[in-house]
Amino acid sequence: MPKPKTDSRDRLIETAARLFQRQGYQGTGLSQIVEESGAPRGSVYFLFPGGKEELAIEAIEQSTLMVRKQIELAAGNSHSVEEWIRSLAAHFIEDLESSNYLQGCPISTVTLESVPDSPALQKACRLAYDLWIEDITIVLIRFGIHKEDAGELAVFLLSAVEGALILCRAQGSAKPLEIGTKLSIELVKAKQHGIMEP
Repeated sequence: MPKPKTDSRDRLIETAARLFQRQGYQGTGLSQIVEESGAPRGSVYFLFPGGKEELAIEAIEQSTLMVRKQIELAAGNSHSVEEWIRSLAAHFIEDLESSNYLQGCPISTVTLESVPDSPALQKACRLAYDLWIEDITIVLIRFGIHKEDAGELAVFLLSAVEGALILCRAQGSAKPLEIGTKLSIELVKAKQHGIMEP
């Protein structure tokens, strides 16, 4: 059954996604989400009968979709794999800097907190990473990376970004992501031109 689309619902999901990204799942209460969203106080359990966990899953799904769109948008606007990787990195750096390094990966904090306490949240996070890896793999193949290399490179690229975003937040600097971007490009180009051993 389709879920109802309402302004309050959208505001609650958007606010939850932002707060979970910054504070984590355990550090964010429903009362704060409701207050910052401006939604009516009685609406949260009406719209999300499963409470905080259901709202978190919806927020993860929204964040997953946003990153997928960014992966494709950057690919569509790029003429090379190097340009694509730099474009994605610039997007994440902009998010970091505009939030004063409070926002990194939209789901990493929830992922760390949800395993193994909430199988439902764990499943949502796992699906998010699986979809991102699939999307990155498709783009790499589009840019001429051999299919047998693209899947492994996609896992590496996502892992490099995830780790770099955590370091960026800890250090209050975009330098880790800049370094990760540079080395990721070198690795992908080497694979692209057959320089590295399979």
